[in-house]
Amino acid sequence: MEGPRRVRAITYTSLWVILVAAFLWVSAPKIFRSASKNSIYFVGPFHSTDSFLHFDTGETNGSERLIALFESIPASESVLIVVHSDERRSSFIGMIVAYLAWPHPVQIVDLTGGDGGKKLGALFHLPAACVFCRVTPPPGWQRGERFGQTMEVFTARKVVKR
Repeated sequence: MEGPRRVRAITYTSLWVILVAAFLWVSAPKIFRSASKNSIYFVGPFHSTDSFLHFDTGETNGSERLIALFESIPASESVLIVVHSDERRSSFIGMIVAYLAWPHPVQIVDLTGGDGGKKLGALFHLPAACVFCRVTPPPGWQRGERFGQTMEVFTARKVVKR
């Protein structure tokens, strides 16, 4: 009884040793080469938000640009972020923008469903800035500060209709 059990254990252990060796021989070098070519560089205080914004908009240093825009607005003024929750990226980028807009009060308007236009029209006062995340701004507005093709920021002076 000892013999077959020992043979089975040696076979099982040998199989795992061969599989691990094959992985290290074939796959590990490919993974390391790929990781060194396409690595994310953790540089600067905004490396994570910059990575997300770059993935969505293609812009570099997007966090610093957004913060600079928000710093030109008094901290007591509000920021309106327009998203479309049917598209995951829109909501996610909207949350990142809300994070970067601190200490401004932020209102997020979701245009999903039929009442999105009503939500925008129900605003009693224009906010100091409007950010459209993967949403097309109203056609009557002047062009805002573009972040790639997916995000546009309007400050109070740019919200004026043509």
